[in-house]
Amino acid sequence: MTPSCPSCQAPFTPGAETCERCGASLLVAPAPGGAEPVCAVHPEWRSVATCPRCGAFACARCLRQGPEGAICVTCHEREPLGQLPWDQRDELGTLKAFWRTCYGMLMRPTETLRGVNPDAPVSSSMTFVLLSAIAGFLTTGLLYTAIVGIVLGLVPQTDTSGTDPEALKRWMTVGMGAGTVLIPLFSTGMTLVNAGLDHLILRMGGVERGFSVTMRAHALSQAPYIVGVIPFVAVYAAPFWAVGLRAFTYRTLHRTSWGTALAGAFLVPVLSCCLCGGFYGALMFAAFKSGLGTQG
Repeated sequence: MTPSCPSCQAPFTPGAETCERCGASLLVAPAPGGAEPVCAVHPEWRSVATCPRCGAFACARCLRQGPEGAICVTCHEREPLGQLPWDQRDELGTLKAFWRTCYGMLMRPTETLRGVNPDAPVSSSMTFVLLSAIAGFLTTGLLYTAIVGIVLGLVPQTDTSGTDPEALKRWMTVGMGAGTVLIPLFSTGMTLVNAGLDHLILRMGGVERGFSVTMRAHALSQAPYIVGVIPFVAVYAAPFWAVGLRAFTYRTLHRTSWGTALAGAFLVPVLSCCLCGGFYGALMFAAFKSGLGTQG
């Protein structure tokens, strides 16, 4: 959250004690008996911001610029924010950094996320999502393609429609292979959309950090898809594992309550299932009704 001047509400640089726009002092005494928050270190001054790391109220004198915005001087003097293996991929290599991050998120998520920078470029998070999608769907897709190719090769070559049976089999196999390549790309795009919807819910729950934090948390929750190197496992198990892990990453990186984190993680999937289920039910009802009308 960007601190603002108590007089003109203009944002100011953390560490300043005078507003650059109106020239007023940023150190304002609280009104006697007032309800406005005061600085945790200097109770004689009104708070102008809440530290995103520790949650303490801070006056202008106690603010410093940190990686995630304005933080209190106490947090600023502590050890700087840590990094995930994914943040160190220039040194480790992309695949090794991806594997180590996934392993940490699956086996010890609390320890892995403790003290790390909650923010990261959206492009970095999207790359992690793409690798997770490839790990989750590629092996299963290739196996499905091979099975379809084998089954089609065993089908007798009968032609009753003027279509070349061999050409039809080749195109079906090629279509399966193309789907294997396109599914990870489509899944990555949908993750970006879902993260945006989750962020709206989180903001309604009082979360103040930006979309890039939500995108990072959502991306890290895709770590369970790495089990997709074992065919068929990720397709059926990883989505449930990921949505549970997402609630944890939202709560940790956004420093919010469990209620808000659970709403951000589960509300969009639940609503999507309800909408899809309702649409499917409507189609089935329409088909059933149409069948009854035909019989009548």
